[in-house]
Amino acid sequence: MKKFLVRSSAAAFAALVLALSGCGGGGGDDVAPSPDGGTPPPPAASVAQALATASAQAANDTSVNPTASFSVLQSANVPAFTVSSPAKVNFAVFSDGKVVNSVKLADASFALAKLAPGSNGEPDQWVSYVYRTESTASGANKTGPGGVPVLASAKQATTDGKQTDAALAAAQLVYNPDGYYTYTFKTDIKDPAQTAGVTFEPNRTHRVAIQLSYKNAAGETIRVNPYFDFTIDASGKSVVATASQSRKMVDIATCNNCHNKLALHGGGRVDTQYCVVCHNPSTVDANSGLNLNLATMVHKIHSGRALHEKGEDYVIWGYQSRKHDYSEVAYPQPTRNCVSCHDGSNPQTPQGDNWKSKPTREACLTCHQTGTTSGFYAMHVTTLKLGASADAISNSTCNSCHSAGSPLSADKVHWMQELHNAPNYEAKIQSLSLKKAATATASGLLTVKYAVVNPKTGAAYDLREGCSGAATTDQAGAAIAGCNTNYRWDVTGGAPQDKFGTFTLYLATETLAGVTLDDNTNNTTWAAYRGVVDASGNYTADLTIPAGAKGNARVVLLGSVAERRLDPLTRNPIGAVPPTANSDLAYVPVKNVIKDVNIATGGASARRAIVSNDNCNSCHGTLGLPMGPQAVAFHKGVRNNADGCAICHNANQASSYTFMTDGSVGPVAGDGQLAAGNTSAFLHESWQAKRFVHGIHYGAKRNYPFTHGMNVPGAYNKDGTNQVAGGPSMPERAINFTAEVAYPGALKNCSNCHVNDSWKQDKSVLGTVVFKPTGKTNMLDWMVISPKAATCTTCHDAKSVQTHVMNIGGGAFGNVTQNDLLYAGRVFEACEGCHAPGSALGVDKAHAFK
Repeated sequence: MKKFLVRSSAAAFAALVLALSGCGGGGGDDVAPSPDGGTPPPPAASVAQALATASAQAANDTSVNPTASFSVLQSANVPAFTVSSPAKVNFAVFSDGKVVNSVKLADASFALAKLAPGSNGEPDQWVSYVYRTESTASGANKTGPGGVPVLASAKQATTDGKQTDAALAAAQLVYNPDGYYTYTFKTDIKDPAQTAGVTFEPNRTHRVAIQLSYKNAAGETIRVNPYFDFTIDASGKSVVATASQSRKMVDIATCNNCHNKLALHGGGRVDTQYCVVCHNPSTVDANSGLNLNLATMVHKIHSGRALHEKGEDYVIWGYQSRKHDYSEVAYPQPTRNCVSCHDGSNPQTPQGDNWKSKPTREACLTCHQTGTTSGFYAMHVTTLKLGASADAISNSTCNSCHSAGSPLSADKVHWMQELHNAPNYEAKIQSLSLKKAATATASGLLTVKYAVVNPKTGAAYDLREGCSGAATTDQAGAAIAGCNTNYRWDVTGGAPQDKFGTFTLYLATETLAGVTLDDNTNNTTWAAYRGVVDASGNYTADLTIPAGAKGNARVVLLGSVAERRLDPLTRNPIGAVPPTANSDLAYVPVKNVIKDVNIATGGASARRAIVSNDNCNSCHGTLGLPMGPQAVAFHKGVRNNADGCAICHNANQASSYTFMTDGSVGPVAGDGQLAAGNTSAFLHESWQAKRFVHGIHYGAKRNYPFTHGMNVPGAYNKDGTNQVAGGPSMPERAINFTAEVAYPGALKNCSNCHVNDSWKQDKSVLGTVVFKPTGKTNMLDWMVISPKAATCTTCHDAKSVQTHVMNIGGGAFGNVTQNDLLYAGRVFEACEGCHAPGSALGVDKAHAFK
């Protein structure tokens, strides 16, 4: 080995480090091979200093950078991968500004694959060098569809085996004093007998990936999947692969918009770039006989409920033959919104636009149900005769019809009107001014100036466009020809309109004297098209401020655009004229615009920020979009801003037709006694925003189902069956969110939705109404759950928790009135005595998430 003279001068040493770091991958000619065929590192001081310098940069921390563990070594002239016999991997681990030197063999598993290029329409695919055989011959493995496994055995890609001999194990993972590790593969990747027949091809792009765990400075276990894409030069050393030489379709950060931190197989698999090394076409589930290629598996999982509705249940048996049934999984936004996962503009996914240009049956026949009764089968097999079955259609055939630029290209077929036309509309509240203040006995007026504009041009839209029917007047009394409805055109005989119709101004005011409320109960609405319009398309309307209203008000301009349904390919209108069904219209959501105002002064009055609409949309894409083609979103796209939901979904929004499913019974009106057997005494589920949002998203973890339209009282199991033998099951019309919704993120991570730590302290004053005694129209007479209890018992819904919040916490659960809570002093929630942030049992500790 050549020797280097290292001068003591700091400047000379720095120059040496910089020179070495500029060498790039692959190694230099002035470094001789070691006797075992591997490549020794450069002088110890230079490598150690390069690693120390790199570790001090936060951007290289292994917890956030999946490639720095290898690329830093490559830059310091230490090839990350060498192959002679056996193959070796060099990598470093950086944490908290230092090199980690405590990783053991048990802390790391290594996977290795080559990228086989596709031809004749076939996609590029990762092919693993390491396999195991799954057998269904005995024990718990003897299961599958109908209790019978489909295959006796199947090949599955896996990680390299650990040496069992003590001496070999000690040498398999070695920490070098310079600050990096060398791992030696047990599998000889040059021997087809050890790679299940996979041939080593050094001229192909390769990927080595690690399932790695280590402790950071705080003592926390960090689980990451560092990976490295490379080619192999003539000397058997790695050279960094270019973006075009790799295959990166999905960025894990996109997955984590919903999943927080995707963590599978015990929590150690956390990056899709690691997943694809094993989940490629060569991996099969023996129990079900299904291929576990990542594109197929992920698409089918996220389309689980849609497939179920078409007669196909996606079920696979995972590790140790555990059954995983995905037939109730519903993607929380349109499945046709491919760019939500696959985005070629993201530098982390250079192949992110492959869905547009390289359609394959492996991906497409996952969302598109392919049974003989499906529309896909009828078109492609029966009519076009493209193959004996859907699975027999070749990828070259797919490309001949659906390639980029073709009339049936994937991006055209997946075009979604509600999503793509939404940028054409923007709602604006331009000003609020107090025209007349309300008094205790007289109402006031608030003047609102507003418009709906095209943000691309700034031009305002005509909210009266296409009016048809009897005339009405604007607020000033001027006639509006043919506008006498609030533009609901999805009914028989509606106007043949393709634009506006559901925009409404909404004023919510605070009404209880002496109490500052987070909940709104007194509302004024005004059809937006009936405002007085000026020459520029701006509208003005006066909203009534109810007598006695105090404090703040919230004004919302809400609506969606009822466009004529367009064909995705031709973009020509389709459907009946006039429209007679929802499928004749596309309800394009226009983000609700909100302004808060002090109704005593007319000045701006910011309210407490509780949740973020952007946080909702990180998972939902855009609130108000339908999940399926030609389906209708909740409220037809009109309500699409989380900040506005609480206006209607306030504390007094008890459903008249949805009973609590735990059998909770409230007092009979006026006498405070329980009414055994009296159906009218059962508590109703509230549709206050904080109740229904928590209830829907936490549904799968609840003891009792959270439902909508549940009109048969009683105690029910999660699947909708009655807990009393012989009792009635949940009616078919009821929506059982507990059975149908599984929140994909970490439920303890309240900041997924909440901002400014608002989740740590419930500041609501009004109780949540769950019982309206007959004849009692005054909200002060309605029975309530006290504010903090109303939040906590949505997720923590066990009967014992109800007892706790009443007996220990001083709260109420449908046994006091709103008046008792606000004025009579009968309720004092003492929750913060134990659960205040910072205390031993603080909510911040119970919901701590890292």
